Amino acid sequence: MRTPRGQRIVRWWHRRLLRILGLELRLYGIPAAAPALIVANHISWVEFAAVGAVIPGHFVAKSEIRSWPLIGWFAGQGGTIYIKRGDRGASTIVDAQMVAAQRRQESIILFPEGTTSDGQTVQMFHPRLFAVAIEADVTVQPVALRYSDSANHACPAASFAGREKLIHHLWRLLRERGTLRVEVYFLAPEQSLGASSLMLATNARNAILQCIEPVTVQDVGARAAC
Repeated sequence: MRTPRGQRIVRWWHRRLLRILGLELRLYGIPAAAPALIVANHISWVEFAAVGAVIPGHFVAKSEIRSWPLIGWFAGQGGTIYIKRGDRGASTIVDAQMVAAQRRQESIILFPEGTTSDGQTVQMFHPRLFAVAIEADVTVQPVALRYSDSANHACPAASFAGREKLIHHLWRLLRERGTLRVEVYFLAPEQSLGASSLMLATNARNAILQCIEPVTVQDVGARAAC
């Protein structure tokens, strides 16, 4: 369980990291009240800072992040729940941890694609990850993430995909420092009561897809309602 001091440290670190990277954070919509299952598309490790700076909650992340320099330590301080891919026994334990957190009135934040993308589309969501919302009877809130430049063009430099090394991606972001922004759209929550995992996963993905469709600069203000 996270301590209040740990929460304050991690949220301060998230905000500080965005400033170090020179990323402008733009927020649209209203975050769902805890407890909720927050699900977002996944483009880069930077999303941990962008979403974590706004929402207190437990991230669910691959176990490899635990060993990342500095980032891994802060993730642990924030109560990150680690999942080991391919280990069914570990998945059962992770599910129990997520349900327990939600029953303590704490939110869970995860990326149901299970990997990162280039930000131009959204890969299929894994329905199994939505079962915890049904079991804990909490709402599911889709969150759309998009990186752009000052002209509102999607920014491929933000994508951390494939076998790229963390240090290489970090250096690329620093070269673009001050020119990028990360947009976080809190979309309409959906009640899990009476829904299936597949329905929740499909609806969340569709909502995010609709929101990240290419738009003009003039359309950006309207995205808050997407």
